[in-house]
Amino acid sequence: MATSGLRRYSGYDATLRVRDRRRADIAVFAGIAVLFWLLASLGQGLTEPFDPALAPAAVATDPALLPAYAGRSLLRMFAALGASTLFAFGVALAAARLPRAGRLILPALDVLQSVPVLGFVSVTIGFWLALFPGTVVGLELAAVFAIFTSQVWNMTFAFYQSVITQPRDLVEASRMLGLTGWQRFWTLDAPHGAFPLVWNGMMSFGGGWFFLIASEVVTVGHRTTALPGIGSYAAAAALRAEPARLLLAAGVLVVVVVGVNFFFWRPLTAWAERFRGGDVDVSEPQRSIVFDLLRRSALPRLLATALRAGSDAIERTFSRPARAPRRRASPQRRRRIIDRALAALAWALLAWGLIAMLGFVAADAGLEQFVLAGALGAATCARVLVLLVFGTVIWVPIGVWIGLHPRVTRVAQPIVQVLASFPANFLFPFFALALLTTGVSLDLGGILLMSLGAQWYILFNVIAGAAAIPTDLREAARSLRLGRLTTWRTLVLPAVFGSWVTGALTAAGGAWNASIVAEVVSYGGTTLTATGLGAYISEATAQGEFGRVLVGVLVMSAFVVSFNRLVWRRLYALAESRFSLI
Repeated sequence: MATSGLRRYSGYDATLRVRDRRRADIAVFAGIAVLFWLLASLGQGLTEPFDPALAPAAVATDPALLPAYAGRSLLRMFAALGASTLFAFGVALAAARLPRAGRLILPALDVLQSVPVLGFVSVTIGFWLALFPGTVVGLELAAVFAIFTSQVWNMTFAFYQSVITQPRDLVEASRMLGLTGWQRFWTLDAPHGAFPLVWNGMMSFGGGWFFLIASEVVTVGHRTTALPGIGSYAAAAALRAEPARLLLAAGVLVVVVVGVNFFFWRPLTAWAERFRGGDVDVSEPQRSIVFDLLRRSALPRLLATALRAGSDAIERTFSRPARAPRRRASPQRRRRIIDRALAALAWALLAWGLIAMLGFVAADAGLEQFVLAGALGAATCARVLVLLVFGTVIWVPIGVWIGLHPRVTRVAQPIVQVLASFPANFLFPFFALALLTTGVSLDLGGILLMSLGAQWYILFNVIAGAAAIPTDLREAARSLRLGRLTTWRTLVLPAVFGSWVTGALTAAGGAWNASIVAEVVSYGGTTLTATGLGAYISEATAQGEFGRVLVGVLVMSAFVVSFNRLVWRRLYALAESRFSLI
């Protein structure tokens, strides 16, 4: 009887498992159907005609339009994220695998990440409109490109770091097995870089929200044009002094951010846990209801099978049998002559471009603008340094406390993710109203506004650095009965120093970018302007003065690149030589 009862219960459990799978399949299929319906509905507006002379400068602020606006903004964000991921795969692999290309790509990325988002918009808006004349597609691509430039650099450097730090035994195994480049990408490169790419993608996605208003309200010539979106809705509500609708937009955005974290980032981070390398503590892994539902469903496995078949087809189509390398008879001297000739040609083209650019600036704005922009850049640089000091003092202790306590991490990490994803510039009109009421200058208030979008990078990285401190070192500190101050001086601060450098570098870059929207804030018909390079670029963009925009972008890039070379690289070297745990 006991055996028959066991069989009966086993059959009952099997029936429950089958029912669970069926329910999961139904839920996943319904979710996919709803997703396709939303994409089709949101994509209808992309075929509308567009005339810059007739385009509205602000969108309607009817609350009934907010769901559709939020959907359009979300579509742009994910389009930019997809483009950023593909760019990171291709460019990072080229920089890591091709030495000559890497010597060109890495400095170019260093310069490009220093260019402010608004600078990319100002330079490329004409190109996108000319590529798709008469339709709104060009303006949509310009907005997506602006968000793309706020996401892509961090993701590219993260994937590049994962490629160059691959374990040597795995690299040698891939070579011994004779894997092609396509096979090596799917079996080694992508899995090894999945975890850092997902986490940096989540941070970059949150940074993209910050520039939503700048990407959806763009200047075409001397006219301001607004695309339907939650960022342009907030800008219109601030312009018309409608605080209730501005708060409504902020509330809808919070719902969108929480929803994206629940349905996308949470299951993605739970899935990426399986690709973590090394000895890690998996006693408390990431959990996600959506991820558990997808695991029970058969539809994702069918999709994975189809993708694998497509990948194999691509591999069979484009792969070529390995051939023995043919020796070339060209001597080393001829090769050196060719390399020197190409380098001389590159320098000549660079010199010609620099002279042409200076001639354009001299004719359009005047070369004295470089001196003015340099002085304004010094003022913005002072705000960035103050932000870094206060951000370090406030967030390093909090980040260490969160990182050293797993229970606190589970509760605090989702909250920090939501706060980091919320675009602080939605609150700028309320700060403008507070500054007008209190009489505080934006020269001081701008520091707080810049910190709202940049401080989270310090907190995120310090949490990760503290969580990575080996357990044996913590136990050794307890066994030696070190005081709290001594423990911080000899263990905690050295262990998180490298993570702090990464967070501070990213926060500094974010603060420079945020200065463009933080040094000029408006509420109603009143505009507050701070003395700084961000305000200089913002005003030049609004007035359509491309020469001044170019000067501001070049000076800001020079400040950021110089600071990276003189300060951050030396701090990185110090972290690797003196404070590395490996």
